[in-house]
Amino acid sequence: MDGKPFFQFEGNARWGLLGDPTLEYSGHGILLSGTGDGQASQVVELPEGPAGRWFRLSIRAMAQDGFEVEKDDLYLQVSFFKGDNPPDHIRERIYPQVREERKALKDEGTNDSLGDATWRWYSMEFRLPFPEIDRLQVAVGFDHGVSNGNAHEFWVNFMELKPVETPVAYSPRVRAEVRDIERDRLLPLGGRWYFMPEGEETKIPKRFDHTNAHQLLYLSAHFEAPFANNMSAWLMDGFKDRSGRLVKTPQFREDNVVIEVNETHLVVHTRNLPNHPTAFFPDVWRSLDGNPNYIQEQQSTYYIALEPKVNHERTAMTEGNANRALPMGPIGLAINGVIFFNPFDHIAEEDAVWRLDRCCGHPSPKDEYHYHKYPVCVKTPWTDDGEAHSPVIGFAFDGIPVYGPYESKGVMAKVSTQNPLNDFNVHHDKERGWHYHVTPGQFPHIIGGYWGVVDNRNLAGRGRGR
Repeated sequence: MDGKPFFQFEGNARWGLLGDPTLEYSGHGILLSGTGDGQASQVVELPEGPAGRWFRLSIRAMAQDGFEVEKDDLYLQVSFFKGDNPPDHIRERIYPQVREERKALKDEGTNDSLGDATWRWYSMEFRLPFPEIDRLQVAVGFDHGVSNGNAHEFWVNFMELKPVETPVAYSPRVRAEVRDIERDRLLPLGGRWYFMPEGEETKIPKRFDHTNAHQLLYLSAHFEAPFANNMSAWLMDGFKDRSGRLVKTPQFREDNVVIEVNETHLVVHTRNLPNHPTAFFPDVWRSLDGNPNYIQEQQSTYYIALEPKVNHERTAMTEGNANRALPMGPIGLAINGVIFFNPFDHIAEEDAVWRLDRCCGHPSPKDEYHYHKYPVCVKTPWTDDGEAHSPVIGFAFDGIPVYGPYESKGVMAKVSTQNPLNDFNVHHDKERGWHYHVTPGQFPHIIGGYWGVVDNRNLAGRGRGR
């Protein structure tokens, strides 16, 4: 995110440190203090020459527990300029999403020492009113703030403006990923996976990384590029590198996730570094549970079947996972390359949910950062705001996809009566086939067992959870 010199601040908006650096890796960013009004904005020059007219403005942000506004007046805004003409603007209120997530994603078992607030993605898609627009002013702000007491700010630590494909119809709720793809140009990889060539490309590349992840498509109800914008991460100061040395200066890892494709599998190589804020580990100040472990850069390879096979001898977890239906250690991975664990701590009878940071992760005794529940900070292809079926957020080691919490507009999968989840957190529909859903605040949180056949290479040398 661009630093303070690039932003203009009005009212109760400022640049500063986001939280206590001894407790969380949140860095610096925009703080909107929740009384009155405030706005942070930045002017963006548009390149000359032909370009599309659709864009997406996205932020990663967190509404502290005490942040409140009236009239839903927390917003993203874009103003359009052409020469010296007075600007026009469009505004989209994002407070309804904040309010809905506070209710829908609340987990009573979560450790409350940091508060219930979590980092989430908010975005708006818009069309330039005419092609001659030469610059934009993008902003995040609020009016009618009525917060008081402690923890009453809205934090933003990432802002991004990028062009997107023209949506099907001009509806703000139709996702940019629902597009008129030239299907006859797509190259099948196997199962629901495809490669989308660009320009004169005719062959499937040997690997996918941060430069071409947007061309690796998964066919859900429509085509998604789940790994796009999720392949790179920072090795932060205070983490350990692959050799176990403590990092003193942040280092960018553009190859945090690299994917190769063979005839049967996606072969995912991951450093397992989170691409979002985390708590500070080791937890010397006991902001969570005193976790003594570090976040360490890994060197892991996992195999995701292109065509998952249902296991007819499957078993769901019993109470406390006494039947070991799911192993301790990695059971799948999110689209940012960070691994999933089962719901339990290293003490198998204890649900690990209360031990997690704001992004629902923590490190294991092997210093592997991992998620035990819905990873709310993972960047999905579009904002998962409850207006439609959730996008893919990861894959279990049986190759079956894991989706976010929503089954349809306003309906969470965990309470769906038309197509209820079973004990595995899985169900079937004609558009997506068999697929898991995360269940915020409800056991088993991610998956309750493997519905499909697991590639045993993923289980070799598995560790224990923490």
